[in-house]
Amino acid sequence: MLNFRNFARQAVEPGLYFNVLSGRNAQGKTNILESIYLACTGRSFRTAREKELIKREKEFSSIRCLFETRGREVEVKVTLVPGRKRIEVNGVLKSGHPFGWPGVVLFTPDDLVMIKGSPAERRRFLDYDLGPFHPHYAHCLDRYNRVLSQRNALLREAKEKRTTGGPLEVWDEQLCRYGSRLLFLRVSLLKKFFPAIRALHRELTEGAENIEISYLSSLKIGEECGEDEIYERFSGELRLVRDEEIARMQTLVGPHRDDLHIKVDGHDARVYCSQGQQRTIVLTLKVFLIEQWRSETGEYPILLLDDVLFELDDNRREALMCRLGGLVQTFLTCTRVNFDIEGFKAKVFTVSGGEVT
Repeated sequence: MLNFRNFARQAVEPGLYFNVLSGRNAQGKTNILESIYLACTGRSFRTAREKELIKREKEFSSIRCLFETRGREVEVKVTLVPGRKRIEVNGVLKSGHPFGWPGVVLFTPDDLVMIKGSPAERRRFLDYDLGPFHPHYAHCLDRYNRVLSQRNALLREAKEKRTTGGPLEVWDEQLCRYGSRLLFLRVSLLKKFFPAIRALHRELTEGAENIEISYLSSLKIGEECGEDEIYERFSGELRLVRDEEIARMQTLVGPHRDDLHIKVDGHDARVYCSQGQQRTIVLTLKVFLIEQWRSETGEYPILLLDDVLFELDDNRREALMCRLGGLVQTFLTCTRVNFDIEGFKAKVFTVSGGEVT
């Protein structure tokens, strides 16, 4: 990496399985995970303002990652300048993500509040964790967000100019087209994957708990609705709330307002689950993603654990580590190595002041 966050120039040659990044806080451990995540997904997991990734007083930043398995080799290079991002895969300019491989699963302390957090946290799981398992999801999400932004700008303009928002009709059609597709894909992916998630959760709780996950749509549709039916419902709802949207200057219905409802043994996980139960739910989802990447691509994803292993109790930590042993290339950050790493083929790095040794 070059001029990335607090790193001027740094090369890291990781081990095949377990890589421990140890050091005091604010030394750059998470920056290394962020660079790997950026190479795998084309985006940061910490900021939408990509100019923040460029080292202070520098004009550009670049990272280069070489991904290797027995069957293939992929070199990803990401170059950032203010306002522009360039991604090359094996020397060829790439216009979009995800690539389908390499996969990456990220586990941070913020994930542990996904259950009690806002609906946006759970939508993020749908969009960036489940979404990559459908080839058209990322494009559809991007188009929907662009149309949504344009439409909200027109709503503000209609409020300020005291108009009825006539030009909105063109944007309504696009919003419904991309929105109905996005909503249909979300429901389809959740329906496809939920049985495996439920079975894994029962395994991790030794059969003591049953999880339920349902999709809550602002359009009040059923799980069996087709894409055309969703489109018609979306169009009708927009017509009904037009005046209120202009008054509030925002789009009030659509996938950007949706949520997941998670229950354990019939009880709302946000309200009734203990902290340990909530952590088990998140652990279930992360382990599921690891195994789903293996199922979809035939290869395990890269696992990034940012100061999270010790947020788990002994049983949950053991359950996670047993799934990883000798299979998944893992990068783990911690302030000090105070656990037994003998059985994990670990390579330990010290991170201090933007340098890795």
